Amino acid sequence: MNAAFNIELYKLLASWNPMHFEDATMGDQEVFDCMDVIHQKKDRDETIRAIQSIYSYSFDAAPSAEEVEAILSRVDQLNQTCEL
Repeated sequence: MNAAFNIELYKLLASWNPMHFEDATMGDQEVFDCMDVIHQKKDRDETIRAIQSIYSYSFDAAPSAEEVEAILSRVDQLNQTCEL
């Protein structure tokens, strides 16, 4: 993962906005926390649970496993396009 990936990952996760905030920047800390989880390269199920936990802790609600799986698939595609 390189700098271009990190920038695009931030954009992707920020635009995801799983809590459907009018002001998507309200979830910025969660975006950074999700980026950290993604960089840890855990197995897929553990990553999904960790991302759900981030949102659950902050907002008492979490995106479904299917929603997280969908965004992680997009992250995988992004990683392939940003590799050197």
